[in-house]
Amino acid sequence: MRPATRRHVRAPPARLRGLYRYPRSRRRGDLLAGATVAAYLVPQVMAYAQVAGLRPAAGLWAAVPALVIYAVLGSSRSLSLGQEATTALMTAAAIGPLAAGHPALYAALASSLALLVGLMAVIARGARLGFVADLLSRPVVVGYLAGVALIMIAGQLGAATGVHVAGQAFPAQVASFAERIAGIGPATAAIAAAVLAFLFLDQWRWPRAPGPLLAVLLASGCVAAFGLSRHGVQVAGPIPVGLAAPVLPDMSPGDLRMLLPAFT
Repeated sequence: MRPATRRHVRAPPARLRGLYRYPRSRRRGDLLAGATVAAYLVPQVMAYAQVAGLRPAAGLWAAVPALVIYAVLGSSRSLSLGQEATTALMTAAAIGPLAAGHPALYAALASSLALLVGLMAVIARGARLGFVADLLSRPVVVGYLAGVALIMIAGQLGAATGVHVAGQAFPAQVASFAERIAGIGPATAAIAAAVLAFLFLDQWRWPRAPGPLLAVLLASGCVAAFGLSRHGVQVAGPIPVGLAAPVLPDMSPGDLRMLLPAFT
């Protein structure tokens, strides 16, 4: 059998070749950056999973494969990858009416939508359609982000105050909150106000400090230390240990047809 020569050895993917020439001088800084991003990512993906209407653990399960896949297939070394508010809101708005209150169907629809969007992204990458994003004007993008921010605020009014907010659209949620504002939970509203005040103070006095991360740690510590869950403060509850077994969602052709409006 002919021994392998240099030209017959298959080279690793281009995006992984940098690991072979990784300078040791960057190890300490990269480890610190990675630990910081992970500390941000864990509470962030749990919160966005709840915004999307899923269990907090679903955000953790979805974050790890995406990071690994992009490390191999992605083209940017500085891109921050993970769940975001816009994706969570669009998922909830698209799937909520279709699931009709069935948690199992909701989870299956959400995972199917994620797979379809990922497939579309792979096809767009192969067809080199990235230039389409450059066609969106700045006013359109700013208006879109401003609208998402308002929808996010309305969607979190219930979680921040303890008021049961009904409705799917922004006007309906705001009207529902105004009607039931007398039912505010004092402990929940106090924590939300304290966290918001801390974030503004941190941005003003210590702009280089990791304000959101410190706010999450302090709020979590206060809830645990003072047992605020017994005073009406809702908590995420136990998080399953380990990763879920990867399986394809059990979807019928009819269920997939329901997703076409959200997918397009």
